[in-house]
Amino acid sequence: MTIFTRKTKNFGKLGSYLSSYLFLAILGGALVVGGIWLTRTWFEATPPEIQLLPEVKLLGASQNFTLNVSDATSGLSRVRVWLRQGQQEKEIVNQTFPGRRWGRGGREQSAQLTLNLEPQAWGFQDGPADLRVEARDYSWWGWLQGNRGQLVRPVTIDLTPLRLSFISTNEFINQGGTGLVLYQVNKPMAKSGILVNGEFFAGFPIPGGAAGQYLAFFAVPYFLPQPLTLELLAVDQGGTEARSRVSYRLKPKKWRNDRINLSDAFLTTNMPEFQSFNPELKSLTDPLEVFLRINRDERQRNDALIREVCRQSQPERFWQGTFLRLPNSKSMAAFADQRTYFYQGREVDRQVHLGQDLASLERAEVPAANNGLVVFTGSIGIYGQSVILDHGLGIFTLYSHLSEISVAKGQKINRGAILGRTGTTGLAGGDHLHYSVMVQGAFVNPLEWWDPKWIKDQVERQLAGLGAVAAPVKPAASEAKPKKPRPKGRTPEKKTR
Repeated sequence: MTIFTRKTKNFGKLGSYLSSYLFLAILGGALVVGGIWLTRTWFEATPPEIQLLPEVKLLGASQNFTLNVSDATSGLSRVRVWLRQGQQEKEIVNQTFPGRRWGRGGREQSAQLTLNLEPQAWGFQDGPADLRVEARDYSWWGWLQGNRGQLVRPVTIDLTPLRLSFISTNEFINQGGTGLVLYQVNKPMAKSGILVNGEFFAGFPIPGGAAGQYLAFFAVPYFLPQPLTLELLAVDQGGTEARSRVSYRLKPKKWRNDRINLSDAFLTTNMPEFQSFNPELKSLTDPLEVFLRINRDERQRNDALIREVCRQSQPERFWQGTFLRLPNSKSMAAFADQRTYFYQGREVDRQVHLGQDLASLERAEVPAANNGLVVFTGSIGIYGQSVILDHGLGIFTLYSHLSEISVAKGQKINRGAILGRTGTTGLAGGDHLHYSVMVQGAFVNPLEWWDPKWIKDQVERQLAGLGAVAAPVKPAASEAKPKKPRPKGRTPEKKTR
């Protein structure tokens, strides 16, 4: 009995120890879990996120900002915004946000505030300053002060009023042609140029001109269903905008009508090439439907590509004097011809021809119209194998339907240098060159750029009136003279498409 009683007492002590250890283990685990939960909730250490838009670093007399603050865990407690310059400060926002009961975080996890800064009205001066943002959340971290997020945006205050002054424009402008306007601004610009019925053409500092003098070439629309509006636009680095209407004298133009008869031979010969590289056309069995898709949709895509290539132009002037045309060539189609397409006697489509078609000998050498930089070589849908040159200050030329290309992108080209040879690539019905002039991607009448009197009266005279002619920058060491094409075949008889 004594032994049995002793064993029972030992087992009782062991059970008591195990119960104590189990209790401590459970308590320790609860404390760990609770600690993790607290650090992820009430004691989380992630500061609020701050975003201030736009990303400008220059303040004018008045500037609007959008402030986005967020805290997805503890919620927002307070946001403060102020502008500081030296010892001077101006509080712009000091906003608190409501919290939940028992310290369970804030009710607002995000907020968007509109800030209106008026440094001039607040008595600030030109020069550097800091725009500061501080945001706190409802976390118990930081001795119950919450996490602090902050943003410091160094800015420069510029209170000089923007002045935009008109200098001159063409004596007259031709419908479908190129215009030129000169203007003056009194401070660095983020953007300036001219709006033509709302379409923007960027300006460039006048090479050789005084500080703040700009020029902008612009395209006059070939189709004018509404009155033409020209308006200078300047936006300084602080976002302040100035506008000025430009008066003009417009010479209207009546464009030719051209009838294009589509033959079965043309359709069956040319359409399979387009179907081979366009998946959308492969399932079509009617050559006429293929042609219409190409003539409409592909044409729009190609013109959009050309605009994109011509979006950025060199700020130097490469070109000098008149632009060359294809030597010994005959004009087959003109700029802005109103083309009506017929198939088996019925009208099937209408399009506008945005260039000059020139026919010489088959595979005739194609010279560069003027000094420039090659910015594109390759196939452009209906235009076939093509080359685009940037002549600087927004002026570009396009050479299309080539059978051969002799230059590469990035190459500097002299006036008269051979770019390739004429051909029938793309949507062409015979060997010829499709030649276009573009102003920042907008097609204009090439005839003006072939006319020495127009260039002298409408371009050079304006620049000379400033007392500083914009001297051309040659892209290469010497100017090549156009080579006379050698007879390599017969003159094409087919009408161009």
